[in-house]
Amino acid sequence: MQIRTLVAPLTAALLVPACFDTGASNLEMRDAVTEVVADGQAQSLEGEVTELTTDFTIGGAVEDIAMKVRDLVQSQIDCSTVMVTGNTVDIDLGGLNDGCEYNGHTFAGKISLVFTYDAGGTKVLVDHTYTGLTNGEVTLGGTKKVEWDAQSRHVIHDLTWTKDGRSVHATGDRTQTPLDAAQGFASGLVVDGERAWDTAKGTYDLAIDHVEARWIDPVPQAGSYTLTIPSGKTITMSFERVDTDTIAVTVMGGRRDRVYHVTSTGAVEDQGDV
Repeated sequence: MQIRTLVAPLTAALLVPACFDTGASNLEMRDAVTEVVADGQAQSLEGEVTELTTDFTIGGAVEDIAMKVRDLVQSQIDCSTVMVTGNTVDIDLGGLNDGCEYNGHTFAGKISLVFTYDAGGTKVLVDHTYTGLTNGEVTLGGTKKVEWDAQSRHVIHDLTWTKDGRSVHATGDRTQTPLDAAQGFASGLVVDGERAWDTAKGTYDLAIDHVEARWIDPVPQAGSYTLTIPSGKTITMSFERVDTDTIAVTVMGGRRDRVYHVTSTGAVEDQGDV
């Protein structure tokens, strides 16, 4: 009788942790939002540079495209050094102290662009290489391939970004269309695809489901993310704009749904359970 009396409580005690290990903790949920914000800030830097190098007409000779991009860069960032060799454009933005500004941000580092066409001659392919590209907050290095047609672009990247002393390797495969077709890509993007980044904690795998994004925001203003965190747990995030400076991120996959506000500067504020 004594043995049976001890076994039942012991069995119940062993089962208790399993009952509570069914979702992400509040700490894991906040960490997931912080990771998405940091990756988004790196993507914003990459995206701004992409927009700077898009003033061309599909169908023209690649050498003409290279010259047109050179002229645009020089007109927008007059302190840059831009060299064209055939279908290749090399852009040197100097150091941060040189004060090369674009869209209100100071840029430094080097960008190399190589323009070609696909086999059908209907899409422009742009190979980007970044060397020490920075806006003073995030630094990028690595490569990106952008495939352009008249309505959309396909972006594949393999980059390393550094922020606050932390270096992260990131890959991605995304399709982007303009948020407003009349205004083009400068209005913002509708994005589908995937991204992943490796950290000291492990790998974060992100599935992107028809999000609406603007370069000035570190997270989307609509749509949803599904993020697999290093522990293997899955977290879903939905986005809704609160005001011009703030986006609400509803995080699901924990013991309770939780809301965070993210500002344009990347600050994350916990709003509590839904």
